[in-house]
Amino acid sequence: MMSVAFVITAALAYAGGLPSSDPSVVVITKNLNSKKHKIRLFTASDSRTLLFTVDGVSAKHYTLFVFDLDGKLVTQSAILSHETSILPAISAGAYLYEVFVEDQKVESGQMIVK
Repeated sequence: MMSVAFVITAALAYAGGLPSSDPSVVVITKNLNSKKHKIRLFTASDSRTLLFTVDGVSAKHYTLFVFDLDGKLVTQSAILSHETSILPAISAGAYLYEVFVEDQKVESGQMIVK
């Protein structure tokens, strides 16, 4: 298993339902469980919207689960391979995420929104 860390600069901090003018930083540490499934969490060109996409096995359902550090589900998103999903705004903090294809975990990691 290999860990990879990368930083996404994005305005993900929301106040009163409107995007903050101060960009946040999102740090994602991945634990790659399968090279067959290329999973990406990244920001859209507006630097405010967090996206989830998978380049994996065709016609398979992929589900992303994001949890806070207490284990409470914050958000989830289900897509097919080669699709992209827009994630709802995530408040500043540390989160754990897991991605499943059908019932098999193919990736997990940590996401920190500053």
